[in-house]
Amino acid sequence: MTGAGSVVALVLIEWSAGWIGAAAWSQSWNVISRGHFRITAAGTLAIAVLGALALRAASTSGVAEGLVTAFAIASVIYLLIEYLGTNAAGAVIGAVTAVAGAATLVVAAGSIAGWNQVLAAVELIVGAAFLGAVTNGMMLGHWYLNQPGLKPWALARLTDLSLLATAAAALGGVAAVRLLAGASTTGAALGLPGFGASFGIGFFVVWAVLMVFTGAVVVGARRCIQIRSIQSATGLYYVALLTAGVAEFLVRYLMVNAK
Repeated sequence: MTGAGSVVALVLIEWSAGWIGAAAWSQSWNVISRGHFRITAAGTLAIAVLGALALRAASTSGVAEGLVTAFAIASVIYLLIEYLGTNAAGAVIGAVTAVAGAATLVVAAGSIAGWNQVLAAVELIVGAAFLGAVTNGMMLGHWYLNQPGLKPWALARLTDLSLLATAAAALGGVAAVRLLAGASTTGAALGLPGFGASFGIGFFVVWAVLMVFTGAVVVGARRCIQIRSIQSATGLYYVALLTAGVAEFLVRYLMVNAK
C-alpha cells in the first residue's frame, strides 16, 4: 500500500472502527439514550463506506478487500440495530463491527512495505482507539444537552479511555521512530528541500508535538468534568479531535512512505 489513497483509507477505517468500538463500550453501560448511538451509527457508516471504497482502490490484498466489505455491511446492520434492537444488541453488534474493522486493519498492515506486520497492525489498532475515543468524547459531550440527567461519570469514563489511547498511540509512534522519521517524503512541502533528502524527521517532530498537545487538552477536559463543566470539556474535545485527526493523517503518511 502506497500513496495518498492508502493514507486516506487507513485513517478512515481506523476512525470508523475505533468510533464504533468505543460507542459499543459506552452503550453497554445502559445509561445513554438511544439517540446518541443512532447518530453515531449513521456517522460511522458514512466513514466506513468511504474507507471501504478507498481501501479497495488502494489495496493489493484480496483478503483486506473482503474484510473491509464485511465491515461496511456490518456497519449497516449496526445502524439498523440502533433503530430496531435493544441497547444490549447494539453493544454486541457494535463490538462485532469494530472487530471486523480491526481485522481489516491487521490484514492491511501486511501490505505496507517495509513494516513488520505485527508492528504495523499494533500501530493501526492503537490509532483506531485514539481517534475513536476522542470522537466519542466529543459526541457524548454534546449529548448532555439532549439528556440533562446523564451523570458526568459517563464522559469521565470515556475521557479516561481517551487518555489511555493517546498514550498508547504516542508510545506506538515512539517505538517505530526509526521507520517513521526515516520516511521518504521528497517533494513534500511544495517540493522544498527538507532535512537532507526528506522532511521525515521534521514531520515526526510535528506529530510528536501534536500528540503531546492532544494529551494535554484531554487532561484539561478531564479537569472540566471534575468540576461539572461538561460544555467546557466538550469545547476542549473539539480541539483534541482536530489535533488527533491531523496527527493521525501525518503519522499514516509517514508510515506508508517508510523505507
